[in-house]
Amino acid sequence: MSITTMNAPMKQVRAIDGEDAFATNSTNSTLPPLKIFVFTLTKPSGNEARKIQREVCRPLYDRHGIKHMFAVGKPSYDSRPPDAHIQGQLATQEEIRVSQELLRESEQYEDILVTPNRDYYRDINEKLLSSLRYAVDQGFDFILKTDDEYCVDIDVVKELIRERQGNSQDGIYMGIYRFNGDEDEMMKGSDGTIAPFMSGWIIGLTRNLASTIVGEGWVHSMLVAPYGTSSDDANLGKWVDWATRKYNMTVQHLVDQRMKIDVIPIQEPEAKENVTMAMEETEKVSCGNHDAPTCADCPQGNGEDWCHGDCVWLDGECLSTNERM
Repeated sequence: MSITTMNAPMKQVRAIDGEDAFATNSTNSTLPPLKIFVFTLTKPSGNEARKIQREVCRPLYDRHGIKHMFAVGKPSYDSRPPDAHIQGQLATQEEIRVSQELLRESEQYEDILVTPNRDYYRDINEKLLSSLRYAVDQGFDFILKTDDEYCVDIDVVKELIRERQGNSQDGIYMGIYRFNGDEDEMMKGSDGTIAPFMSGWIIGLTRNLASTIVGEGWVHSMLVAPYGTSSDDANLGKWVDWATRKYNMTVQHLVDQRMKIDVIPIQEPEAKENVTMAMEETEKVSCGNHDAPTCADCPQGNGEDWCHGDCVWLDGECLSTNERM
C-alpha cells in the first residue's frame, strides 16, 4: 500500500478559456480529455436547494461541459415498523406528495438521480455508493461529490489533476480537508477501525479507485457495520484505505481548500439576500429538540417522539399544528 498526501499550494490557478485542461500536461501531451461527473447530495424535499444549485453552480459546470446531477434517495416519511410483512401497504401521503413533485422536477430538468434506498441519514452510505456506481457505469473518469451548500471550482480541480495526470499513481482521492481518522471516537468503526478521510463537503475520486470500491469491493463496502459508522465521509476513507491495501494500489491524497465555493457568497448582494431568506424558510419548523424544513421531516424514522414543537403526531404522521386546525 502506498498513500501520498499532498497539500496543494494556496495559489490562484485558472484554466485559459477554451483550453481543455486535460488535453496536455508537463509530461505527456497525448493524454485525452477526462470526463468529469459532479453529483450533489440532496434530500427529496430539497427542491429549493436544487433550484439554487442550478442557478449558481450549474453554469460553472456547463462552461466546462461537465455533467451534474442531484443524488436523491426515495422519499421516506413513515413511522411504521420497517420489518413488518404487510402486502399491499400504501405509501404515506407525504411520500406520495414528495414523489410526485420529484417526478415533475425530474421530467423538467432531467438531472435527478434516484438511489435505491430510503432517504434517511442512516442510509447515506448506500446513497453515496449507488451514486459512485452510477458514475463508474456511465464511464466517467473523475467523480466529484458535493453537499448542496457548495459548488466545485472545476478550474482548481482540473489544475490539480493535470499536474499529476499520466504519472504512475493508481488513483487520486481529493478533498478540501483531510482528517487522520483518530480525532474523535465517533470516527471509529465498531471494531475500532480508523482511516484518513476527506471532509464530506467536497470529495473527488478517479474512476479506477471508485470502480474498485463499488466493483470488486461492493460487498465489503455495503456491509459496513463491522468497521464503519453512519458517516459516509469517514466510511469512504475506510473504503479507500481498504482498496489500497487489498489491491496494493498507490493513491494520492490531494487537499486544496480552493475547490470549495460557497453557494451564497458568490452571488450579487441582492441575490444573496434572496437566497438567504429562501434557505431560512426551509428550516423554520421546530420539531421540539431539533429543527427541520417541514413537520414531515421531523421524525426521521423515530416516530412520535421526534414530533413536537410546531408539529403534532396524528394518524401515524407528523403534521403542522396549522394543518391540524
